[in-house]
Amino acid sequence: MDDPASTQASEAQQQWTEPPWVGFLETTEDALLILEAARRRLIPRVTRRLADRERKLINSGSVFVFEEEESGIKRWTDGFLWSPSRILGNFLLYRETDKRNPDGTPATRPEDPTPAPYPSGALSRPKDDLNALTGGYSAAGSSGLDRARERILLGSLTNSQKFKEDGMMKKTFSLTLPNTTQTHHIVSYYKVADVEAGRLRTPSSLPEFAALEISPEFLDKTHFRVQPRVEVGEDGRVRFR
Repeated sequence: MDDPASTQASEAQQQWTEPPWVGFLETTEDALLILEAARRRLIPRVTRRLADRERKLINSGSVFVFEEEESGIKRWTDGFLWSPSRILGNFLLYRETDKRNPDGTPATRPEDPTPAPYPSGALSRPKDDLNALTGGYSAAGSSGLDRARERILLGSLTNSQKFKEDGMMKKTFSLTLPNTTQTHHIVSYYKVADVEAGRLRTPSSLPEFAALEISPEFLDKTHFRVQPRVEVGEDGRVRFR
């Protein structure tokens, strides 16, 4: 029988050659499906801080999952410059920025605090619209995004910062299991153009993920700012719908 301690040490020593998963998390359901897949070891969890060379894996579509105590990660480090966070439902959104202080130092720290848990399919666009989406976009009308779609992809991060042209968005999700010290985090990255062009799939659009039954421990309503849609089956089990 494998020693759990040695197994964990072995996993921690492994070098990452690709992100744990690649895609786009649009909804709370998508985030919970990723947590469930990681719980079942269908996708790996990050069990240590990424080495500098491994940060090169961070691209549009990269999704990383980690548990705070297991990994020892209190601050997720990626080396990018980000805007201040904005709340979008059960997520936090950041947008990549070029903005620096007059002395050349970053306006926001590359090491963003790991977000605290909350207390209580893609659309195709014409090429011209995609070009507009890759940088310098602000108002929904000028970018080709309707306001509802802009809200999903950008939140309120539209024209209040000096954003990087063709930069990425960072979208994070956190959840603490009831009656435990386990706090699970997801950090995902995407470019708006990649989502709109259909290059990044959501977990809920993939049969192998959509068929997963989400664990009841992930569905405790007290942990969401915006309540997930759940129902109790005839067997008494709580399920996400």
